[in-house]
Amino acid sequence: MTNKERILKTLAFEPTDRTPFAVLNGQMWICARNGHTAASMLDLPDAGAQMLVDAYNEIGTDIMTSGCAAAWPMMEVMGGKVEMDHLAAEIIERPLKELSDIDKYDVQRVIAGMRKDHYYQRTLVQLKKMRELVGDETMIGGGFFGPFTMAAQMLGVEDFMVELMDSEPEDIEKVVDFAGEIVTAYLEDLIDGGLNLITIPEPVASGDLIRPAVFEQFVLPADVKVKERLEARCPSCLIHICGKTDKLVSTVAEARMGVFSVDSIDMVKAQQDSQKRCALFGNLSPAQILAARSAEEVYLISKELCQQMKPFGGFILAPGCDLAPNIPLENLQAMAKAARQI
Repeated sequence: MTNKERILKTLAFEPTDRTPFAVLNGQMWICARNGHTAASMLDLPDAGAQMLVDAYNEIGTDIMTSGCAAAWPMMEVMGGKVEMDHLAAEIIERPLKELSDIDKYDVQRVIAGMRKDHYYQRTLVQLKKMRELVGDETMIGGGFFGPFTMAAQMLGVEDFMVELMDSEPEDIEKVVDFAGEIVTAYLEDLIDGGLNLITIPEPVASGDLIRPAVFEQFVLPADVKVKERLEARCPSCLIHICGKTDKLVSTVAEARMGVFSVDSIDMVKAQQDSQKRCALFGNLSPAQILAARSAEEVYLISKELCQQMKPFGGFILAPGCDLAPNIPLENLQAMAKAARQI
């Protein structure tokens, strides 16, 4: 069974030869391990494709990831400032000072400007080269942020949280819809290059930041819209939300998002809530387990989780969030070892 077949069968709750294992992105971890920044990786002759493929193979993941920096240029097209010479690009200046500033921009012009950016184009090269290296037997996932989180990044997360309390719903929706157009255009370009797993990270939608009602009003409708616009070309879709998401599982499952990447929740209870309407991806803590425990401890924790989830199906063993640079390779390989045995 190929990696791709294993993942697709898992998403469909069909029997597989073993538990799939994957990491959520991991490019920052790979850059740190190889002495690169987001910029220097993309400026390699192959935009870092071989380095990424080699690292994912060494980890033992069933899913690889590409295209994790390309949407940052949108911030600069809109007048913000981004520094790429870091492990992960950093926004130095936000393009929006207040929500109403969004009326100054034409979204199609912003998308056109973003597509001309050097690092945007290098990201597309990276994905195409990765697809050439791995063929059709491995899923390559990619995405940047979901519309809600992208909207928050335009203004700044703290200021966006204040606007959620003080502004009219239509003003929030206007910015989220604008961001959704950018996210969709970006994913279309990635699909052209060989992407076959859409990833929609929504860290700002964490239950630690917003209430479930806000998620249902502003986040999920925008994410579903992106998925529905692209599913004819790329039907597999993963949504990731950090922190406490136990109250969101049933809602996400009902929306048929495909895969829900989760963090600090009871996985068995979550799969019961899902009722086989969406697969689950997770949920070993990068900080409390992967960076703090021995490889043997990680192996035993992973094995126990795989055994607990096996009766339900629809489960991919994974970290609960992206990988910090201090996580030992041996701990990730311990997860892969546990998955291969269950």
